[in-house]
Amino acid sequence: MAYEDLVYQLPTRNDALFHGKPSAFYTHVNRIFEGVSSKPWEAGSYGFVRNPFRLSNGSLRFSRLHEGIDISPIQRDEQGEPQDAVHPVASGIVVHVNNSPGASNYGRYIVVAHEVPEGTIFSLYAHLAETACRTGQHVTLESQLGRIGYSGKGINKERAHLHLEICLMINLSYHRIAPPSNKHGLYNGFNLVGIDPAELLKASRNGQPISLREHWETLKEHYRVRVPCHGTMDILRRYPFLYKGDWSKRPVSLEMAFTAEGVPIAVYPSTEPTNEPMVVSCKPEPTLQQNCTANRLKNDSRNATLTASGKRYIQTYLSHPGQ
Repeated sequence: MAYEDLVYQLPTRNDALFHGKPSAFYTHVNRIFEGVSSKPWEAGSYGFVRNPFRLSNGSLRFSRLHEGIDISPIQRDEQGEPQDAVHPVASGIVVHVNNSPGASNYGRYIVVAHEVPEGTIFSLYAHLAETACRTGQHVTLESQLGRIGYSGKGINKERAHLHLEICLMINLSYHRIAPPSNKHGLYNGFNLVGIDPAELLKASRNGQPISLREHWETLKEHYRVRVPCHGTMDILRRYPFLYKGDWSKRPVSLEMAFTAEGVPIAVYPSTEPTNEPMVVSCKPEPTLQQNCTANRLKNDSRNATLTASGKRYIQTYLSHPGQ
């Protein structure tokens, strides 16, 4: 079957993203920094937008990654409960429904799979007040998945929102390395790596199909990790566009290029052997790398190495069936 590029639609009726009103689209966080209270909407956008700190030159940076976007409700009842319906960003198949609010920081959440020429991508809808679909259900743009809420960790009625992610799945063998506490199988957030949904939504605003391959080419490399090659990694079987080499020439090792957020953007063959993952390049920053890589790297760019968290993250890619 030949798959086509998708047009991504807004998952709720909140369209302030398209009208230059980000403060009405993104949900704020309550912040106290340097003794000043604020409610920045920027903290509801994608990327390093939380946990502010000052550099020695006085400039402001943020060290905590927000892997999706938080969309504010536009309709509430007399008790202040959000009423906005949530729809899929594109047609697909519901692959996971979590109706247990305490089973994840996402609260009640749904994952939908979408087929595109590059492989299967996933959209995730979190903090729902209720769900209105079932696993295995085919959904269209008109289907209702659920309703905006504030289920999950650290959310209250004031900050009710839809947390949206658009992701690749890292590994179909994730269950082999997942902690015993994992209640979500392959659809645990640790096995899904997200890009900025707002960029896809804005690019599709006029009904323009978006090529995932072309979008990936706009993502910027921040660091590269050399890993042993023990065959084709699962992610490359499912997203072959990521590999920039020829598998008929068996590489000695592989070099994985990541954005600062940890999105894999390319995998290159290498002739340099390695027995374990090692950082081989890293973009210079005016702060330690743990502050700008979601704590996956540490030290400065000249001496960057993987943290314990970074090693676990890379291992998620390397686990093979039977290991």
